[in-house]
Amino acid sequence: MPQTLSFSLGLSWFKDSCRTLKLQPLSFPGIVIFSLLVSMMLSGIPLIGTLLASLWMPYASVMTGFAARDALDGRVPVYYTLVAIIRDKASRYPLLILGLLASVWMEINMLVFEWLGRGDLDKWKITSSGVDMASITGNFPLTAFIVAFALYVPILMMTLFAPLLIVQNRQKVGKSLFYSFFGVLRGIRPIIGWLVCTTILSSAVFFLLEMLFIGIGLPQGFAFLAPLVVALLSAVCQAGVWVMFRDIFAGSNPDGTMPDDLTPTDDGSVKWP
Repeated sequence: MPQTLSFSLGLSWFKDSCRTLKLQPLSFPGIVIFSLLVSMMLSGIPLIGTLLASLWMPYASVMTGFAARDALDGRVPVYYTLVAIIRDKASRYPLLILGLLASVWMEINMLVFEWLGRGDLDKWKITSSGVDMASITGNFPLTAFIVAFALYVPILMMTLFAPLLIVQNRQKVGKSLFYSFFGVLRGIRPIIGWLVCTTILSSAVFFLLEMLFIGIGLPQGFAFLAPLVVALLSAVCQAGVWVMFRDIFAGSNPDGTMPDDLTPTDDGSVKWP
């Protein structure tokens, strides 16, 4: 894999991420919101919610990634992409396996967190008036949090681009995990730059809107607008995954083109099996 990408590329990624909202202010955020709602709905199912949400994750990643691609290419993103992904035999089961592996990793991660932090977690208190924040801040499981975060980072790096590598580049599950991990390493500098820009944007939007509502005498008003703001910022983040993938893995197929069954048709859409 070629040398590490420049830090300044992160600013270009950030601009393209925001440009998806400018080009498709309704359809692209709509697909991202749909993806998030499905994930929340699945997570709420007793006993198997976490597993179902993990199995959904790879499909959602490809759907939102291709939606960002279409928006940047001047096309209107469509929900049918999800149906096409599910019908694509070469991608269907590898994506399920990827989701299952991610689910197992996350379950192990949670068990490690609970085991290391059980002493502190047992000291958390819930009173008749609500959660006792002093008991939480005074007994925060720092060691458990650090270890859990350290275990989460590798699975995040391995699965960030893996769904797109499976569908777009026709890679096997193991190879997609490998290339996603080292793709993140290759692009770590611009990724950090993108994260800095996104964090600044998020902080500025929340601060300015909070000050606006305080200024007009409605300090609680922002709570009603917050879900929409979170949805739009989530759309920027989802678009970021595609633009990173686009540049980090540009020309990574043997012949530098997309697979035969994923080539664009005359109208700019994608031909699926």
